[in-house]
Amino acid sequence: MSASDSFSIQPVSTSAQARDFYQLKRNLYRDNDVVVFPLKSMEKLQLDTERHPFYKHASREMFVCYRDGSIVGRIVAIKDDLHNQHHDDRVGFFGFFEAIDDQVIVDALIEAAAQWLKKRGCESIRGPVNPSMKSDFGVLVDGTDEPPMIMTGYTLKRYETQLQAAGLASIKRFFAFKYISDESDTKSEKWIHLKSAKQKILSRYPKLDLRTVSAENFDETMRDVNELGNKVRSLGWGFVPLTSDELNFMIKNLRRVIRYDTIHVAYWEGQLVGYIVTIPDINWALKRAKGPFDWLRMLQMPGLIKKTPYGRVIALGVDDQFRKKGIAMLLIQELVENFSAFQKWEFSWVDEANMKSIRAIGRTLPLVKSRVYELFEKAI
Repeated sequence: MSASDSFSIQPVSTSAQARDFYQLKRNLYRDNDVVVFPLKSMEKLQLDTERHPFYKHASREMFVCYRDGSIVGRIVAIKDDLHNQHHDDRVGFFGFFEAIDDQVIVDALIEAAAQWLKKRGCESIRGPVNPSMKSDFGVLVDGTDEPPMIMTGYTLKRYETQLQAAGLASIKRFFAFKYISDESDTKSEKWIHLKSAKQKILSRYPKLDLRTVSAENFDETMRDVNELGNKVRSLGWGFVPLTSDELNFMIKNLRRVIRYDTIHVAYWEGQLVGYIVTIPDINWALKRAKGPFDWLRMLQMPGLIKKTPYGRVIALGVDDQFRKKGIAMLLIQELVENFSAFQKWEFSWVDEANMKSIRAIGRTLPLVKSRVYELFEKAI
């Protein structure tokens, strides 16, 4: 009998099992200098069915795997009713997947999640999503040499082949692109030409109004951004609109970390037609916050967030009717020209099948592909 034969998989039902669930990732990545561990309180919030608004339209089951009394694997089965209503399908999801390097354990974890989903009417299992594509998702298959930015995941590279060995096929890739700030970029001939083009665009379209978000109008603007974003991304792969509760939840959390001068919007006769939303890289701050307890690390966070030299562009969108007016370029210029505190920017995620936004950014900034995330699926 192999060592793998003695394992058991159990739904999380006790506080001890929950502690083991959250501790496993820290055990597996203990010697990895790149990974960034989230605050435990925020990690638990992602799975809190009482407090997180995602679970008003979704359900989940947490599983842990033990061998000889030690935690060796974890997975969460997730059924998102809103996703299935929006896409008219019966997809189930798995997330928060971690396991020791043992294919038998990986197979069993996927099977446990698949059976839970199958009993609830799902016909396939897709993931990893944590707990949905509104949060971090995917296996990081390229770009494991740098710490992940805020709201993006970091996984072991071997998960790619292990999930495939468990019968899942790769179904979608998403890219992250980075830009290393260089003062010479904004003094180059290309940038000078773009600035000239910017003035021509603004002269040609006097109804176009570029604005920077303020603390006073942040909530209202983010609701406008969400409304336009739902319209722009409605046909996007895997897209599910934010509910009003999820939007309010997001606004509340963003207010704690946002820098208002990194959010730029474009209006046409008072109607929002474009946006670019950047958030400081909290992971940089988390990496430097010391202490064994959440409260001790949290005390250090406000000062560290103000110092973070990295930012992640989480949203860039333009109303389809205004795409050919150069608004995306104008928003990127506004961002880079008026904000010099960030040394590095990440633009993510970009669907491999939709590179329009990256081509638009590439006409303005020199970008380098920095990460590749992969999603997997199989019928159940």
